[in-house]
Amino acid sequence: MSRETKSEQRFESMVTIMIASVAIWVAITAYFQNYAANISDQARRRAQQYSIEATKREVNGVIQYSYEWQGAFQTWEELSWQITAAEQNGDTKSADRYRKLQERIVALSSMLGPQYFDPAVGWPEYSKYEAESYLIESTRLSETYLAEAELGNFTDSTADALIVQITLLTVALSLYGLSMALKGQVRWLFIVLGSGIVGLCVLWLGWSMLELLVRPEVNEAAIRSYAEGVGLEYQGRYEEAIDKFTDAIAENEYYAKAYYERGLSYYELGDLATAISEMEEARNQGLNDTSVNWNLGWAYYLSGNYAKAFETNERILAEHPEVIGMRMNQAISYLAAGDLTNSQVQYDMLIQEALNQVAIARQNGMEPSASLWYYMDAGALDLENLIAQLDNNPREWTQAPTANLIAGDHNTIRTFAFDQMKRIKEATVALEYTGQLPVAQETMQVSSFVIGQITEKDAEGFIISFEPAANSVIPYGEKGFSVEYVYSGPAPSQLIWKVFRNGYEDQSLRVVSYFDISSGNTWYQTFGYQFDDVFILASGEYTVEFYADNILVQRGTFYVQ
Repeated sequence: MSRETKSEQRFESMVTIMIASVAIWVAITAYFQNYAANISDQARRRAQQYSIEATKREVNGVIQYSYEWQGAFQTWEELSWQITAAEQNGDTKSADRYRKLQERIVALSSMLGPQYFDPAVGWPEYSKYEAESYLIESTRLSETYLAEAELGNFTDSTADALIVQITLLTVALSLYGLSMALKGQVRWLFIVLGSGIVGLCVLWLGWSMLELLVRPEVNEAAIRSYAEGVGLEYQGRYEEAIDKFTDAIAENEYYAKAYYERGLSYYELGDLATAISEMEEARNQGLNDTSVNWNLGWAYYLSGNYAKAFETNERILAEHPEVIGMRMNQAISYLAAGDLTNSQVQYDMLIQEALNQVAIARQNGMEPSASLWYYMDAGALDLENLIAQLDNNPREWTQAPTANLIAGDHNTIRTFAFDQMKRIKEATVALEYTGQLPVAQETMQVSSFVIGQITEKDAEGFIISFEPAANSVIPYGEKGFSVEYVYSGPAPSQLIWKVFRNGYEDQSLRVVSYFDISSGNTWYQTFGYQFDDVFILASGEYTVEFYADNILVQRGTFYVQ
């Protein structure tokens, strides 16, 4: 046998051994690919199950809460009113019957049980009931679903990587096979390429196996603590909630949602610095969605760190300009920083966006989302709160940087803030009722409001006596109030009255009318619950706004004490 023949045999033997080795490696890789795929499939099945259970628990809980609140409690409360009326009329037998009915209702209702309801107080702890009856458990199930889904996605990506490795190993086998059909030095090129691929796959498989060993697991203890924290936070028990979120983080130091919710609890306790730190850590752990940036940007605004507020808001607005609430926050952040030019740009953009959203909704035969009106009202309130800080007259509900943190000329900022507040309010009314922005009108003037009570009418129903409220204060217990005013100007086709209590509109008191008030006589508008024997005006600060053809022509404030 010649030396060349022996060399050829040795080469073929070597390649045969290499092919056999790679074939074994393909089998090993296929085994781990199947293992990873099984883990992924099991995690996905569990995730689907938890998702269904979470949805079912929440839906059933909401339905049960609706029954408990609207059925059991409201019936119990109505019976209380009947008892009071019967006792006032001296009808003790009827009062006793109503009490027995109340006792039967209490026995049928979990919300009216002693852990949630004290009849002497007359109001159930509904947030505690919601938290304990379904919110905590549905949160736990939802978080477990997300954790299982994350595990499924992680192992699925590992399984995909192993499939790629099998494909590459198959290519290496082909190169080895081709090398046996070639002569000369060129066949060694195929050997080197194939061996390089095999070496890469060996290292890659080692990394994939390491990933499988250290794959994320569902940390049930962390999830349980987090869910309990959410329940406590919902009840306003923020210090206890912080403890639970801390427990969750101790179990899982990468739990982004726990950092975020802990930040929100610190925010509610007034600790802005810690709230910002916690929400920043949530972002560092990968939670970088609209909610996190929205609240973080607002916290930066309140703390006077406007540069950070701009950057945080822009993270979302750059890709989602339709988020009107964040556009409001961006606009007022520029205003508080003394940058009226950029603030004006932002307010122009949000008005245009609101118009676009209304137009699109109506083109589709729908009404805009209720959240649009909510955020428009909230943006106007934010401007009022900024003005209150500039006037050193913050209310209990005021959220704005303190006056010393507001840059620029305060008088100029105050004027700008008022003009933008009026503009937003008028745009909101016009868009809601006409779908268009308000149009400039001829001069319309309304005298300052006089708040009080109508005390006498003549036989034809005309008002002949009106008693102004002393110091603009209506005593607690009244069912309503009236506004006296004089109008001058062209006849508006539509009149809209809005009543705000402690900064937020009480829509039950909104009035829309079409009277001709252009004659210049003194006019009156009455609000309240005079038609009912039960309801009275709640205590607080009230602001009445009057819109003539969508233009805010007058507003006034009074108090119920």
